[in-house]
Formats: sequence, structure tokens, C-alpha cells
Amino acid sequence: MAGKLTLSQKKQLLTYIQEYKKEFRLLYSFSKDGANSATFHQLCNDRGPTVTIVYDVAGTIYGGYTEKSWSSSGQYVKDDRAFLFRLQQNGKTDPSKFAVKVPDKAIYCNVGYGPVFGGGYDLCTFSGTVTETNSTYPTNASYKFGYSYDMTEISVEELTNNIVTFSELEVYSVTDSVLVPVWRDIGGWEQQDLDKLKHDLENWSPPQGVGLKSANILLLGPTGAGKSSFFNTIASCFRGHTTEQAICGSAEFSITTKYNMYRVRGSAITQPMKFKLCDTRGLEENQGIDAQELGYLIDGNVPNGYEFNPSVPISPETYGFVTTPTPSNKIHCVCFVVDGTSATELSAKMVEKIKSLQAKVRRKGLSQVVIVTKIDKVCFHVKEDASTVFRSASVKELIDNVATIFGISRNHVLPVKNYEKEINTKDTISIVALRAMQQILRATDDYMLNLLDSSDDKNNHSDD
Repeated sequence: MAGKLTLSQKKQLLTYIQEYKKEFRLLYSFSKDGANSATFHQLCNDRGPTVTIVYDVAGTIYGGYTEKSWSSSGQYVKDDRAFLFRLQQNGKTDPSKFAVKVPDKAIYCNVGYGPVFGGGYDLCTFSGTVTETNSTYPTNASYKFGYSYDMTEISVEELTNNIVTFSELEVYSVTDSVLVPVWRDIGGWEQQDLDKLKHDLENWSPPQGVGLKSANILLLGPTGAGKSSFFNTIASCFRGHTTEQAICGSAEFSITTKYNMYRVRGSAITQPMKFKLCDTRGLEENQGIDAQELGYLIDGNVPNGYEFNPSVPISPETYGFVTTPTPSNKIHCVCFVVDGTSATELSAKMVEKIKSLQAKVRRKGLSQVVIVTKIDKVCFHVKEDASTVFRSASVKELIDNVATIFGISRNHVLPVKNYEKEINTKDTISIVALRAMQQILRATDDYMLNLLDSSDDKNNHSDD
């Protein structure tokens, strides 16, 4: 279980701790383990540095950090580096750090209490057992700010709204980031492995008998997720230097304004490969591509170069609308692209929109995969060496969470570090990207083989 703490919230806490090569591991939560002080101590005692997170029903998130281990000693524990904090106030991000001012009484350890910070019980999260009521926890929490922590004149009322009913309480261990055994084996990381990947992709073609000369892979994702950058990354792998054939960047609204069916060219620049990456306008909560427009894209009704107009949806009246598309116009695989630093923090409205698009993809019988970008910003190991991606516990947790959000198998969720600041390509980054491209084409094969089987079945029935 990953817990509710988001990646951006973890990064905020690491800036407070002033150490960045750390990982958070969920030790205890109300929803997972029950709201019981003895259970908290059983799971959290002697575990070293921890962070306690309170989520109240008004949308405020706050808590405390200690470098010392919890125990059942019945004593106060000294900690010069302990602090209290706020991450969110009434649903809005509002981070603050409150340093310890009486280190000798930073935390209080007693089996009858949950996490307690401060000599005056500055933050006493709960005691004994709390009974869950309609997925909330009416606790006996108490607050006496100012005894052991410098609250910078923020009152109990201002921070907590005098609310003691929690939607969740979590305790995470804060440990040195380490690499774990390989959790996805994708082969080697040497030059010959990269050369073989390039060769395989350059020589890929649709299955014989399906009647197609190339495949069309549709890229969909929120604005800024890295759709255009993914195409540029794949193209760069073959060019030997980074390229920005697809215009990309960062902006409030989508940089991509046209429907572009990009061809990837291999070592023979004049000879394109037998697949196209079809770039679209970024998804936005209240505008952009909807399920009906996606249907037109999948069916091949939308011409290459079509200029998206957020205020005028695609329809049969659209200029250039392809009324009788051929199989070569159609989409053969859909690839969702999400930003790894915010993939688990998508708004409910965005998730709902993506789900509606996924439903359309399924009804069309297409394979779908998810590209997770910016993994170098998720794990410092990967930032230093992309070959550690499948040994990173942080990336594995992210992939697991994204697979759950999208409701697809984990082997169809593919981590990628797009070329962004680099001028020349790097073997390890290219191998990660090309392995993802290889898996996308395998998913495309699956759809095309289903087409072939369906055609064979029809022919057999006609013979009857």
C-alpha cells in the first residue's frame, strides 16, 4: 500500500529535512491498520526517522517529523532536528515548517498514545482506540501549540479549525534511498543492446496478411505530460543527437495545436520506419479532445495537419474531414502519456475524462499503453544513471500506482526519461525509450493479430 502522501508533498518534506536522497515507506495508517495506539507502536517503534501525517476532513494536511525512533518507554525524547509542518490548508497547498525550540521534549513515547510531539503535547494525534465512522475517524486529538515548537504565531484555530475528525493518519519511515533487485528485466545496457533495439525497430512491420504497410500510434495525455517530447526522444535515439522536430515546451495551455502524424526515420534518413507517432492537443479538464472526437481520430476521419480548435469540436462538417477513411488512416494503438511527477495527483475531473477516453479505446478494440515521463525527477538514482530505473523502488511504486489509476497491466505502463536538457544522446536513456517503443509496437501487434483473426473467421464463415 503506497499511502496518500503525494510525490510533491514528499519533495516538500525533503526540503524541510534538508536531505534529498531519502525515501518514504508507509509503516502505519488508520485505514490499513486501525486507529489504535498499541498497533501504532507495534508497527512504528524502533524504526528510526519517521514523518506523521494528519489528514483532517476539512482538507488540511499537517504533522510532525522526528529523527528519533518511537518507543513505548513512557518518556520524552530529545531531537534537535524535529519539526512540525503544514502541507495543505483547507484543500489548498500552503506549506509551512515549525522548528523545535525545546529539543529535550521533542516527542513523547507512550504505548497509550499515538504520535505525540512536544512537552506540552503541542500535537497529540490520538490516544487509545478510535472508532471509524463513515470512513472518518472522530479522534480525541489535542493541541497546545507553542510549548516545544515555534509556531510563528499560527494559532491552533488557524491551523486546525478546531477539527479533530481525521480522514486518515499515516506514519512513514524516512530512510536512505537504496536500489532494490531488478523488478523488470529488459535486457542489457551495452552498445550492442542499443544497436539491436534500433535494428529491431527499423525492421518492424505490421503482421503479414493484415493489409497494412505501417501502424499509427496515437499519443494522448494532459498538457505538459511530454507527448511531443516522447516523439522527439525516439527520433533522437536514431539521429545520434537530440532533435526537436515536434515543437514542445511548457505552457499553461497545450503547445501542440495540430494533429501531426510524425514519421520516425532510422539510420537511412530518407527511409521512414513503418510506424507513425500521432501527436494531439493536450488534454484539459474543460476542453480539448472528448470521447466523440477521439472516436473520429481512431477511425481515421481527422486529416494529418488538422488545426485543433478548442471551441469548435471535430465533426463531419470539419474542413478536410475524411468521410471514407481507409485502414491505413486509422489508429492501431493508443498511448496515454502522463507526467511521472504528478501522475498520482491528477484531479478527479481529469481522471474522469481519461476514463471516458479509455472506455472509447476499449470499445474500438484497441490496445492501450501508458508512458510515464520525467522519471529522473522521481528518483535521484535514475537522474544520475538511467540504467537504474528498473531497480528504483520509487519508480516501481509509481508504475504500480499508475497501473491502478488506469486499470491496465503493469507491463503496459512504461517509464521514460525524455531528452530535454541534453545535446547528445546517451545510451542508457535511449535504451529505456526504445524498450518502451518496442513494447508499444508489441501492443500494436496484438491489435493487428486480432484484426487478422477476425478477418480469417469472416472468410471461413463465407466459405461455409
